[in-house]
Amino acid sequence: MNILFVNPPSPDNFIYIRDINRSGRKSKERTIWPQTSLAMMAAVFPEDNCKILDCIAEKISYKDLFDKMQEFKPDWVVFNPISSTVTHDMIVAHYGKSLGAKTVAISPHTKALRKESLERYKSLDYSVDYTKDGTEPEYNLRELIKGISAKDTKFEDLPPARQDLLPIHRYSLPFIGQGYTFVITSRGCPWKCIYCRQTVMNESKVRFRPVSTIIEEIKKYNLRNIAFHADTATMNKRWIYEFCDEVDKLPFKVRIVTNSRVDTIDYDILVRMRKSGFWMVCYGIESGDDKILAMNKKEATCEQARKAVEWTKRSGMRVWGYFMLGMYGDSPITMQRTIDFACELAPNIANFAISAPYPGTEWGEIAEAKGWLVDKRWEAYDQNYSAQVSQPKCDISTIRRFQKKAYLRWYFSSRGIRFLLSGFRPEYLGYFYSTIKDHLI
Repeated sequence: MNILFVNPPSPDNFIYIRDINRSGRKSKERTIWPQTSLAMMAAVFPEDNCKILDCIAEKISYKDLFDKMQEFKPDWVVFNPISSTVTHDMIVAHYGKSLGAKTVAISPHTKALRKESLERYKSLDYSVDYTKDGTEPEYNLRELIKGISAKDTKFEDLPPARQDLLPIHRYSLPFIGQGYTFVITSRGCPWKCIYCRQTVMNESKVRFRPVSTIIEEIKKYNLRNIAFHADTATMNKRWIYEFCDEVDKLPFKVRIVTNSRVDTIDYDILVRMRKSGFWMVCYGIESGDDKILAMNKKEATCEQARKAVEWTKRSGMRVWGYFMLGMYGDSPITMQRTIDFACELAPNIANFAISAPYPGTEWGEIAEAKGWLVDKRWEAYDQNYSAQVSQPKCDISTIRRFQKKAYLRWYFSSRGIRFLLSGFRPEYLGYFYSTIKDHLI
């Protein structure tokens, strides 16, 4: 059986981040997002002919995609649509149907809007659940295609992702460099931030893959430049310590980037991580105002963020800080506090996103119920480039103005310029250019 996994082409030459458990967005930093989630899907079909076409990484147009699909002759086509490109993404389903294949979408958008998606897009045959009665999307897809029951399957039993099917040499991210890939270490997060898509896909259920399986994947595919793909990678400290012990035994060195919540970290574990090859931690700090954090059910504080960033720097690792503007309850005063807080913390790199009310999230429900949605087109749902929610004292033009202000203040401060110069490499030119063009001019 021929099973084709597709990360759809860009509809407008922008680079898009897509994943089967993320809402997706345009990538102003030009992140080429590794399609490890599709590779994990392929891993549960060892006896079938599986192929991944990452159209973003390989710059495959829709025309070229159709030619490649004709050549492969798929029986099944599986893809990962996102809200902001969903109509264009469905061209993949149309191509698949025209070639006689069954078509499957897996994403937060098609899970939250399953009925609408199946009725509106006639070429889409199925929307597979990410989690269903505790089962994983890989097993749910296998049950659909092969008829093997997903009942009693476990996340920890998933085999290593098929990293060999990915164009790893094309994946790149500023300050991480080219030729990196994701390793899926865990899924789920017990917290229920109102803007987060994991409440839709993982339903706040937490599970970790065994350390032995992760090490097997790293060794099997000789992975040297790794980013953890997880909702809250550092939540299980015992797992992190065990992983570090095993990484130290590898016959080669690895460079690892991980995400973390600011309230799941301490100095001792950061020092241990640094010794085993971790070199940067990405924190979702979001706001510089504790009341806004509480309103959005973040359940973390600015003081915890301050300590986490301080400890990470002291351990010798770099910090990527993620901040959000236009959150539920935001105002010019609280957004200014977020900008001030970002500059106070001085992470090595900062991202200022716009809070997007993605379908299925509590934030989406709140914005809809209060009549705050200005643009209901799915194409407008992009947390880097657009604002759709006009709250009292925080309309969309104000949010955009503060986003521009944040980037101007951050990247044109003496601190920001020194950092950019100290870490400069030629492949960052695109990132600098797109940041200036899209957010500062």
